[in-house]
Amino acid sequence: MDMPVKIIEMGILPHTVFKILYQAPFNGPLYVEFGEEKSRIALRPEEADFIIVEELIDAGK
Repeated sequence: MDMPVKIIEMGILPHTVFKILYQAPFNGPLYVEFGEEKSRIALRPEEADFIIVEELIDAGK
């Protein structure tokens, strides 16, 4: 199954680095921040299922 066009239109492209800010209770939407402009969007679980996440280790820690 291909990634929905809506996710791409929101600006989440392959290799986009983003931060998960929080998730709403009861398996609700994920609120994420990404890009130079610090854009913030909410992703429903069925949208988030299309995104593969890799944890980045902060070298400054």
